[in-house]
Amino acid sequence: DRNDLSRRRQRAVAYPWCVVRQVHSDRVVVAMHGDVTDEWSVADALVTNETNLVLAVHSGDCVPVGFITDSATVAAAHAGWRGLEAGVLESTVRRLREFDGAASITAAVGPHIRACHYEFGSADLDRLAQRFGSDAVGVTNGGQPALDLTAAVAGELGRLGIDVAEWSGGCTAGDAERYWSHRERHESGRIALAAWIESTDESEDAR
Repeated sequence: DRNDLSRRRQRAVAYPWCVVRQVHSDRVVVAMHGDVTDEWSVADALVTNETNLVLAVHSGDCVPVGFITDSATVAAAHAGWRGLEAGVLESTVRRLREFDGAASITAAVGPHIRACHYEFGSADLDRLAQRFGSDAVGVTNGGQPALDLTAAVAGELGRLGIDVAEWSGGCTAGDAERYWSHRERHESGRIALAAWIESTDESEDAR
């Protein structure tokens, strides 16, 4: 229930949390203290430069991506294949650059489904390969055509000039002990990627 969810969030990070109702879009919102924490807006990415405010996106197989700029603005984005195709990562990076004129942006990429578990229809796969390059085409463990979300995200971040500080090696579909997977196991649970700027008396650190 929501009370239990709130308690678990506070145990993880004891600051207010901002989350959105994710719809596989390219919409990015600016989060501020005082925003409603539970699905206060329809979007797939959040940006803030306010301290002690947690931005979170949830995923079961999609790619969660966190961003930080050299001026300590942070963002969290939810990138499934539909969101990638819609341009959610490009929209997030554009908003970060518009928000504070950031010259440098660094990303961290969380656990997501890997190509070996992600069989994909040929028509959609061909279209995505045209958008993200041939590296986005993979093969499942059973030898079927697959979408390589990892390669698609890597190509998009590279095109946008974003350095990636950390790539999770986790596969949501392949590691049932650590992750939930909607596609592989029809599970309703989700993991969260959280980003925030922590204020202290002496300094500010982005997490």
